[in-house]
Amino acid sequence: MLQGTVKFFNDSKGFGFITEE
Repeated sequence: MLQGTVKFFNDSKGFGFITEE
């Protein structure tokens, strides 16, 4: 299971989700 805070990003490279511990 993913740990940390899930953040949504959307920029010139595209979009998706990242996780920060």
